[in-house]
Amino acid sequence: MGRQDDPALTWAQAFAAGAPVVGGKGWNLARLARYGFAVPSGGVVAASVYADLFRAPDVAALVLPLTTVTPDEIGDEEVQARLAALRDRVIREGLPSVTRAAVGRFLRQAGLEDRPVAVRSSAVAEDGADTAFAGVHESYLGVTGLDAVCAAVSRCFASLWTPHAVAYRRRMGVADDATPCAVVICKMVGDPHDGPRAAGVAFSCEPVTGERQVVTVELAAGLGDAVVQGAVAPQRYAVRRSGPDTEIARLDETGGAPILDRREIEALAGDIVRVHWALGDGDTPQDVEWAYDGRTFWMLQSRPVTRLPRWTFPGVPTGTTTWSDANIRDSLPRPLTMATWSLLDPTAQAIVYASAQAVQYPLPRGMQVLRRFGGRPYFDLDSLQWSFYDSVGIAPADTNRALGGFQPEIPVPKGHPLLGRAGLARVWRRLRMARRLLRFERDAPPQIDAMIARARESRSADLSTLSDDALGARFRDLQSLGVTYQPVVQLAASYYGGWVKLMEDVLGLASRHEVRPLVTRLLAASGDVASAEHGYSVSELAESAAGDSAALAALKDPDPFAWRELPADAPFRVAMQAYLDRYGHRAVFEVEMASPRWADDPRYVLEQVRFHLDHPPSRDLRSHATDVRRQAETDLATVHVCLRPIARRILARARRGAALRENAKSGVAAAVALHRQILLEVGQRMQAAGRIASADDVFHLSLFEIEAWLKKTWDGLGAAALVGDRRASLAAQQELELPGVIRDPPSAGLSAPARSPEAPRPTLDGDAWPGIAAAPGAAEGVACVLRTPHDGSRMRRNDVLVAPSTDPGWTPLFLRASAIVMETGGYLSHGAVVAREFGLPAVVNVRDAMRAIANGDRLRVDGNAGRVTRIEHARPTGGGLAALNARVSMNSCSLPTRSTRR
Repeated sequence: MGRQDDPALTWAQAFAAGAPVVGGKGWNLARLARYGFAVPSGGVVAASVYADLFRAPDVAALVLPLTTVTPDEIGDEEVQARLAALRDRVIREGLPSVTRAAVGRFLRQAGLEDRPVAVRSSAVAEDGADTAFAGVHESYLGVTGLDAVCAAVSRCFASLWTPHAVAYRRRMGVADDATPCAVVICKMVGDPHDGPRAAGVAFSCEPVTGERQVVTVELAAGLGDAVVQGAVAPQRYAVRRSGPDTEIARLDETGGAPILDRREIEALAGDIVRVHWALGDGDTPQDVEWAYDGRTFWMLQSRPVTRLPRWTFPGVPTGTTTWSDANIRDSLPRPLTMATWSLLDPTAQAIVYASAQAVQYPLPRGMQVLRRFGGRPYFDLDSLQWSFYDSVGIAPADTNRALGGFQPEIPVPKGHPLLGRAGLARVWRRLRMARRLLRFERDAPPQIDAMIARARESRSADLSTLSDDALGARFRDLQSLGVTYQPVVQLAASYYGGWVKLMEDVLGLASRHEVRPLVTRLLAASGDVASAEHGYSVSELAESAAGDSAALAALKDPDPFAWRELPADAPFRVAMQAYLDRYGHRAVFEVEMASPRWADDPRYVLEQVRFHLDHPPSRDLRSHATDVRRQAETDLATVHVCLRPIARRILARARRGAALRENAKSGVAAAVALHRQILLEVGQRMQAAGRIASADDVFHLSLFEIEAWLKKTWDGLGAAALVGDRRASLAAQQELELPGVIRDPPSAGLSAPARSPEAPRPTLDGDAWPGIAAAPGAAEGVACVLRTPHDGSRMRRNDVLVAPSTDPGWTPLFLRASAIVMETGGYLSHGAVVAREFGLPAVVNVRDAMRAIANGDRLRVDGNAGRVTRIEHARPTGGGLAALNARVSMNSCSLPTRSTRR
């Protein structure tokens, strides 16, 4: 982004030049114009004009003695006089003739030669994530004519040398020469004499408390500078969304009649939310200045909200936020498309804190539960650990064990959490949770089944026949359905984890066996675990094709739907159709909306079928898991007779919990499939309207942008630019390697995360690694290190699968494995649950497994002790093995093409 030849730049030229040339304010306005927002016609005088002026010997001589001035010295008379002299010199110097001519051409070409314009400073460090410079530099409104505009530009330059501006730079550690000043010139909004109908500021958060998921609006009649400068008491509104519903609350006590009606407030809030996603990527709340002429809301400035307070539970004992991707990496291991991120971010609190909500533990509304680093989601670990501790007395160490990962523990008060007045409240909440989970056992299965059935039925719907309004109504109805389903996921995990923990406690009273290995073996072959069943069913699909030459030929056909040409009663066709009817809403990386569903593209499923045909298992896969469970039930018979019936009742619920936990995830995949179907239809319509190049581009738009297009509050102008910029960002994010734990500095802007101290590393042998014992048993085999299931063609029968984490898309590969090793994951993570269901030894949360273990290493996996041992190093094969180890499918996040044959 080098210096432009012409110092007066249009918005398009300003975007290409970047913030180092046009300053923070200028670049953000250029981005808003690029992304289709209403921005007054105008442009930017480049910062190089200011830099050239201050390099002139006479001006530089006036600056030199001021460079060493400290904040304490700024009030000195001599310093004040020097600053005044410098400002006067800059104003008298004016603009060079070349710049003046360029500004004249710019005004003529923009139709602003005789129109009143705003002339506003745009210093390079201004409007950044950490330095706003709010109210520090000057702006001039209603300026008309070339002479007046050029004079105002010079005054903007001079305003960088007021005592206030210099003091701000010193306080924020910004060097004088690090923030040269560009200047924005843009048309005034509204009537030339009376100004706009209303103007003000809006925040995509609550700037005082730090609450998210709210738009805060301050407005007054006429020009907005009175609101910005605090010269008037503005009308204030808070606008919140819950699913498709909007809540608008007036907060001020001025008593005046509303300047804007409810419809206009809601429309403004919708624009601010779009700014939040266009400029802040859904992570960084925005501070927006706007004006309304009675027809259009014009965006006049946007910058990140700086020093936003942390909004969390009152008792959280940490001053900084620790972010972790433990457990969440199971479902979301890769950078997310904007559509997926915008689905997750607003729903995160209802999902993550469903258990706290169920026991009526006070929840601050609008916490920042998730945040992305390098496009990957992380959750606020401190707040989560505190909520479990303070609500029901679960120690941070136990929370970490369930989550996996290598994060630190927050400090909590000494003493037993269930004693004292606070302890009694926690005991009461535990009892309330037990009652809630007993109801959940009854209520959840119909909810899960209904979501999956809806996805199945929707696959046959032709959305192209719906009007935009009808499609929008379908979209809002899906949002309402999502609101009721959100708590199911976390409550299912709580149900499962609670009964497993109780089972361990009961058996710990009387069993002669090691308790946890016994419990995990008892949980094998629980039945109706959706993520395991779709793996078993792949093997059974292979059995239906065996010996059928036509089916085998269809499986070799590159068309993934060639099997549909088989006779209607062909066993493989019947079985394959039944498989897709039941599991067609699932996918590899299934929470990512851009991932094709198996009903749309079953190539991954067919690849697994071909593997089972080419490498049939040596044992019946279901029988193996059943044998593991039966042996454990024999051991259970040694428990004291008085405890045995209690243990069996608890075990039955723990087994139901395994099914509920994984089936709830299947329901999530169904909800994502429903969203994906609507988004693809929107994408086809936006493509037909010329707004995006292909229907799949829609996944690079946020759901709020898609909703605005459906409601016709946005015409889609700028969508192609958003898609292109986000696609490039996603490609760059795929190349990043990030730690599992990241900590924010206190009150830091979002641009400066720091690697956090993780949990202490255990002492290791050179060829042995500890982890969490997730599924019992021991096995030996050759390591197959895979970054993604798409690399599964490299895996052989009885290899040890080594993976970073696993979501349900990995499940078919489990049935090739002799054991499972995962770099992250907890005792209740997906991989642990499914490994137990299959009766496979598994060790999860093995730190640095993906780096320490190489393809071809021979491993011993001890799922009882939670230990992985390298028995033999991989044998070099002339570079081929090294090349194999280096092969990482970083491009698997690109959007796959969809099949054509149906």
